[in-house]
Amino acid sequence: MPKRPITHSVKDLPLVAVELGSHSVRAMAAEKVGTDMLHILAYEESNQSPCVNRGMVDQINDAGFMINRVLHLLANRIQVKSIPSAYTLIGGKGMTLAAVKSKRDLIRKRSMSEQIMNEMRQECIDKIERRNPDVAVFDVLPSYYVLDGMEQDSEPTGNQKASVWEIHFNAFVGHREARENLLRSFENSKTTIEQTFVRPDVVLSAITTGQPEIQEQGCAVIDFGAQTTTLTIFKGNQFLHNLVVPQGGWHISRFIEQQGVPFNYAEHIKCTYGQASPRYVERDSAMVLPSNHPDRTTQRVSLTALAEFIEMKQGEILQPILNVLHQYEERLGGVYLTGGACMLGGLVEWMQERTSLPVQFGSHAYLLDRQTDDEFCKPQYASLIGALIHGSDWRDSHTNLVVRDRKSFASRVLQATQQEIIYIFTDTEKPE
Repeated sequence: MPKRPITHSVKDLPLVAVELGSHSVRAMAAEKVGTDMLHILAYEESNQSPCVNRGMVDQINDAGFMINRVLHLLANRIQVKSIPSAYTLIGGKGMTLAAVKSKRDLIRKRSMSEQIMNEMRQECIDKIERRNPDVAVFDVLPSYYVLDGMEQDSEPTGNQKASVWEIHFNAFVGHREARENLLRSFENSKTTIEQTFVRPDVVLSAITTGQPEIQEQGCAVIDFGAQTTTLTIFKGNQFLHNLVVPQGGWHISRFIEQQGVPFNYAEHIKCTYGQASPRYVERDSAMVLPSNHPDRTTQRVSLTALAEFIEMKQGEILQPILNVLHQYEERLGGVYLTGGACMLGGLVEWMQERTSLPVQFGSHAYLLDRQTDDEFCKPQYASLIGALIHGSDWRDSHTNLVVRDRKSFASRVLQATQQEIIYIFTDTEKPE
């Protein structure tokens, strides 16, 4: 007689987020310790094999192996037998923003039910994907509502009634292959995706949660990754613009490599001594490094020359972002920098010289309790912490969700809703 599968209520599991990057898979575990307050339990990463190219998984088997490995390390660190489910992020190359709306004429006045709202949301997803077979909608977020011709930004309450409902959404749209490869990677790791969040929304939440005035003033978030740099512009509950530049910190290191320095040394000196401009080099000195040039064994690089290389490539990467940012300067309150590649010395000052808006690092320290290591307050953890924040909110509204240990490819996440079983992964047929 086969064993009954082990199931877990998500409320009994730690909050876990997994991020697939260009050179590593990162995972973080946390627990909720108060209203909008997290305690970080542990962090792990694995960089055994590159599996992501510009935000999209291109080596599914390697990605599945690394997800499995990093979650195993994380489980050991927090002393649990296994981690059966996690939240994850999607974004990267090819993702764009589309405005879409849905309208309902209900004949007589009535309040908006969650069912009707979900149907309107799904209608918008179907509308986009039906017209574009190679496109997938990564997420659809409400922008504003129109009730009997009256606009409002806030979500309607149960007391509000209208006969004509109109919801305007922001849809994050990208390559269908990106979503499918991400799902297959987690399938291969035998890990359930509790929920997928779009990276721009996740990063933004880690900045605006503690500062509600930012939502009204509007802000731009520049997320510096290894192979992509993303600009997201947000104001008054609306995403105004999203731009993904398919270059990042890795390309700066490659540019330094082209000057005659082996890549591993180029990456090291950039992260350790790199400045965003020669103007920020306080005291120049020279380093003697191995050379990848066939005619010499060593290469002499000064800190000023290193900063020149960085500024040249950095300016090329950021120019499209600055072009868009200039169009919105009068409508926004500030610029926030996040991501693992934003820690170059003088980058805030370099950006400040090129925009009239105040520039600062995105901070989410106010979301972490005092027992959490200060290391996790750094901008490179904003995406993971943002995913944990979204995941916590997700669980609060899905308290009946259960996860079944995935011992085989066919295992599935089940959610009990309105006395029936919903199969989240749709390749499993619903029983009659």
